[in-house]
Amino acid sequence: MLQTIGKALAVSALVGVVGTGMGGALVALLSRPSNRLLSLFLGLSGGVMVSMTCFDIMPEAFRLAGHFTSITWLVLGALLAASADLVIPHMHHMAEDRESARFARTSIVMGIGIALHDLPEGLAIGAGLGPGATLGLKVAALMFLHNIPEGVAVAGPLSAWGRSKTQIILYAALAGSPSVVGALIGALLGAISPATLGGSLAFAGGAMLFVVFDELIPAAQELSSKHSGTFGAVAGVILAMIMSELLGP
Repeated sequence: MLQTIGKALAVSALVGVVGTGMGGALVALLSRPSNRLLSLFLGLSGGVMVSMTCFDIMPEAFRLAGHFTSITWLVLGALLAASADLVIPHMHHMAEDRESARFARTSIVMGIGIALHDLPEGLAIGAGLGPGATLGLKVAALMFLHNIPEGVAVAGPLSAWGRSKTQIILYAALAGSPSVVGALIGALLGAISPATLGGSLAFAGGAMLFVVFDELIPAAQELSSKHSGTFGAVAGVILAMIMSELLGP
């Protein structure tokens, strides 16, 4: 048991914290990206999230929990993100001006969405590293690749907000830390109820969809130059589909 728990913690830390941290580092190394490049990053992140939710997360949720349960939790996830959006816009003391406040809000909501997404990812990794490690390692490989653009999604607004390189990388890495908690729970519980895992995935998917369409895509279009935000979103959808296809079911 202790060996399984240790393996789950190590793998989930690599997938969640290092994966999203790498995405944050990619943005931080560019040092004050132009509006065009920033809109490309935001659009790319939004496209990845939409593709993941529609073609990876929800089909898996349907398989595990059924259509009605999954759709219900999808709606609840979107409503939670909407509720957070009602509170966070009032936190303007965190930023120096209206534009900075916009990106501060986007960063916070995006981080919450990523955290909600990474928790069930960790559950899947921890549960899959039980008797046979094949499933857990396969999920981990897929999630690691997915978490890099997720880190970009958190880091893009942070860069526009004017945060330091260290803060960008740190906050991006922290957004992936719930996967460690999820992996610990998964390893302790062993086989998690399919309905519970499916509902968790759908809930995270709903939160992500709200964040994408309420924050990421509008911000990408506002900063866009020569359709850079649109091209980024299209590229994100294509990239996520390619990654999913290469790694297989």
